[in-house]
Amino acid sequence: MSDTDIGPQKPQPDPRGWLAFDWLPDDLQRSEDSTQDCDITRARGDHWGQWSRPATPTERILLEHLGYALPADLRTRVQFHTEGVRHRSWPQLKDQATQGE
Repeated sequence: MSDTDIGPQKPQPDPRGWLAFDWLPDDLQRSEDSTQDCDITRARGDHWGQWSRPATPTERILLEHLGYALPADLRTRVQFHTEGVRHRSWPQLKDQATQGE
């Protein structure tokens, strides 16, 4: 996989957060789908609250693709705006500017 296999980032701000792309390579898409399934399962158990978890390897790949410098202990904040719209953010990166902003 190369960076050219990842589609363009959706215009920002996007209700889903920074990691919204026109397309992803199959392996990254499968990983993102699996993570979303896990997040939905947790959200249902937590009554759709907000929480943080360690960033997944795929989230790290995509954030680096966007130009972010990532700390080793990067955490993903997850929140569902609606049952079908998951928003992810990375408070540790909020002060970094990337080429997509």
